[in-house]
Amino acid sequence: MKKIVSVLVVLVVISSVAFAGGIDKPDASSGVAIVKQGTTFRLYYKGFESNNVKVSILDSDKKVLFSETLFNVDGFVRPYNFTNLAEGHYTIEIADRHNRHSENIDVVRDKSENLAHILKVTGEDGKYLLTVSNKKSDDITVRIFDGKNQIIYDEVQTVSTDFARIYNLKKYTGKFTFEVTDGSGNTKSISY
Repeated sequence: MKKIVSVLVVLVVISSVAFAGGIDKPDASSGVAIVKQGTTFRLYYKGFESNNVKVSILDSDKKVLFSETLFNVDGFVRPYNFTNLAEGHYTIEIADRHNRHSENIDVVRDKSENLAHILKVTGEDGKYLLTVSNKKSDDITVRIFDGKNQIIYDEVQTVSTDFARIYNLKKYTGKFTFEVTDGSGNTKSISY
């Protein structure tokens, strides 16, 4: 009986030491997330401790297109703009002292992404400048909706170059949504 109790005590001591050693030395790990916003990819990184982090962007042939090292950081958020790169498959690699993480991304242009832009005219209450990029002769439809989703303006314009117009919405209150559709059916909605 004494031997059994002695063996149990030794096993309890050994398991306690092994378990305590695991707590004192946790695995180092980092968290990485990538969020797409059009042709910009926002990289979120949170490390276990401050260290140097290398970020590399590679094309589908694993050729490094861009690389940077952030020194002595434990977390950051950085945007990477892929606007000037061709559509295709890319890899973002993140490496710190403990881990290496790769994230595959696809760059695909949304046809409506560059279709239209809206700006509030500075110093003019209720006036908005709508610009539409156009490289060919085309019909564009401009609709403006009020906050209740009621159409307050509807127009079809035939354009052969870029289009710009100031809209006076002074007599309307609340939010507005501009909807622009080109002849190919690409639509962009902008709320203001």
